Amino acid sequence: METMPERPWANARMIIILAALYLVYFVVFAAYAVYVPFFPSEAESKGVSSTVVGLIFGTYPFVVFIFSAVFGFLIPKYGARFVLLSGIFIGGGSLILFGFCDSLSDTTIFTVFCFLLRTTSAIGGAAAETSCMSILIEKFPNNVGAVTGAAETFTGIGFSLGPALGGFLYSAGGFKLPFIVMGCAMISTIPAIAALLQKQAVEETREESTSFFKALRIPGVFMSALSFVIIGCSFGYLEPIFEPHMKQLGENSAQIGLMFLLYSAVYAALAPAIGWLGDKTKWYRGFLILGFTGFGIGYLMLGPAPFLTFLPQRKVWFVCISLPICGLGGGFSFVPIMPDLVRSARANGMPDNSSTYAVLSSIFGCMFYLGATIGPSIAGIFSENFGFQWATSIAGFICFGQALLLSAFTMFEPAHRINDANSGLAEEEKRPILVSS
Repeated sequence: METMPERPWANARMIIILAALYLVYFVVFAAYAVYVPFFPSEAESKGVSSTVVGLIFGTYPFVVFIFSAVFGFLIPKYGARFVLLSGIFIGGGSLILFGFCDSLSDTTIFTVFCFLLRTTSAIGGAAAETSCMSILIEKFPNNVGAVTGAAETFTGIGFSLGPALGGFLYSAGGFKLPFIVMGCAMISTIPAIAALLQKQAVEETREESTSFFKALRIPGVFMSALSFVIIGCSFGYLEPIFEPHMKQLGENSAQIGLMFLLYSAVYAALAPAIGWLGDKTKWYRGFLILGFTGFGIGYLMLGPAPFLTFLPQRKVWFVCISLPICGLGGGFSFVPIMPDLVRSARANGMPDNSSTYAVLSSIFGCMFYLGATIGPSIAGIFSENFGFQWATSIAGFICFGQALLLSAFTMFEPAHRINDANSGLAEEEKRPILVSS
């Protein structure tokens, strides 16, 4: 790749590439979250249980977890640009077709088609996400943390606006409208993405990959991978259970969508600041412990936990206070994981090259979506059997457990406390954001 000019932000080509990729992150995650404010009630009105609704939500991250590795193999053969555009088309088309599932009156047929179209939508999402990450790594190998951190902001914005848009569109036009509008919005981006991301802008050459499982044998890498699982579980936990609970409190779909905006918008807004603070202080592990503790507190407040009898019970205003606390905890428990993962890998001898970044990125995708698969599934089971208050309390206990585990690891495994001069991380992070090699 060519060397960037002295003023990196003056390079319009790189800015256009980033804009195209960040647009993809936004539309994919907005479409992913558009179901949240209304689908659980619609499904239950057709006779689908809360457990099955949770499994339908959990299908998407599970399929992405499986197919991310598949598309990682296909990208060098067919090109990241082709895989990206194909993924957007498959995801958008699946979303449009999902809108017609409400015409299916039979419970079994409705459930089967929901699983099927959620699966194909996830395949499109996996193709889009994997190819975007591949392009980011190849074009910005010296600034992976910076560009992927910004991608998380656009992901958070899409995830924030998705439920709000879904709620408003459902209120305006019923079940079909949110899916048709979001599906068409996804597909309409294809010409723009194809024009912005020219073929010559994507290099498909790759180095021999470092072993995925060898990396996981490094204690610090394994702890980061476990953190990805827990945060993925925590982020997806509310999807199948929050809307039915708020309906019982008298809220409509549009209002529920705005409440989700409180949750995810706080994370999206604060993620860059948390990343900046982490880079300045290098206190990644401390931020993670603080974040999981805060997430646990937020979940205990959200129910609220049955044993916290002094907290206001079944009050919408208290839910609106609890959700931003969850979002703040989520930011501190997610953003620092990748730099801590990179630091642990380098300190234990993994080479400082794009192959290592590819392996670490695959750990992120696989482990995060493994957690996002588990979260909605167990949430539906716990809510159906123990109620919303105990279900959110269990999520809080999981977050507290991860905070304790990280604290113990930090005390007894000091290997992660590496000198930045030896790791090379600090020097790399001082480079301009858009330096290409």
